Amino acid sequence: MTRAGRHAAPELAHRYVLGERLGEGGSAQVYRAVDTRLDRPVAIKLFRLAGADPAQVRRYAQEARVLAELSHPSLVALLDVGADVTPGTGPVAFLVMELVEGRTLRELVADGPLDAATTADIGHQLAQGLAHAHRAGVVHRDVKPSNVLVADTTPASGRRDAPTLPVVLADFGIAASDAAPRTSRTDDRATASYQSPEQALGEQAGPASDMYSLGLVLLECLTGRRAYPGDPLTASLARLLHGPQIADDLDRDFAALLRAMTRTDPTQRPTMVAAAAELRGLRRQRERALRVS
Repeated sequence: MTRAGRHAAPELAHRYVLGERLGEGGSAQVYRAVDTRLDRPVAIKLFRLAGADPAQVRRYAQEARVLAELSHPSLVALLDVGADVTPGTGPVAFLVMELVEGRTLRELVADGPLDAATTADIGHQLAQGLAHAHRAGVVHRDVKPSNVLVADTTPASGRRDAPTLPVVLADFGIAASDAAPRTSRTDDRATASYQSPEQALGEQAGPASDMYSLGLVLLECLTGRRAYPGDPLTASLARLLHGPQIADDLDRDFAALLRAMTRTDPTQRPTMVAAAAELRGLRRQRERALRVS
């Protein structure tokens, strides 16, 4: 962005110059921005406070607290928080996060199913990030392909487990920590499609709920199809009536793991640490098989 362009663009806290809008949710927008103090690109999640109800304000503050507790390569990093008054929009609160250049996992899978090795690699990264969050007492509650950012970067080399396709889990807007209630919330069709059975029933969401959602995400990576399509009510009822359809010929070992991850009873699902280890093993096996073939 040129100097003239920076002066013409909206600026927050005399530091962050907003650029193009990258996305929009129910009460917030995400923008590409420039941190003029450090001269680096960032992502800004902007909340308009005018007309916001107290529950929305609490969610803004909760997301900032949750992100501040977390630091992991597979979780979006919080860099700064602030508030300002901007022309035309009035008072706003904002989160400054690392900018992940690339596209979402939803966009990637729209091009076609992923192979087992790539899917296991993505699952391993997400399971590690979620395990870190769970150790910090944080449950994401909204794991879905549109919240997974696929980095458009060259993977790190020299590490045995270096990811072939680096991914970052974002949007902790409805995450809950041990200090906050973990009630369920359905925001849109995509969210309903990836909720666990206990979330669909409005029950408390715990780490096992993230496990179920991750299982559905990985199943979609392998098949290119959403396990529970349709409107929120249809998707919620479907998962209460039957488990996701996982064919044995999909990939036998992978199918067994996905069935375990999506068991109806949350107490019977594996932990994130156990799933991460299984996915790492699956990735290595499938990569070896590819090299042999």
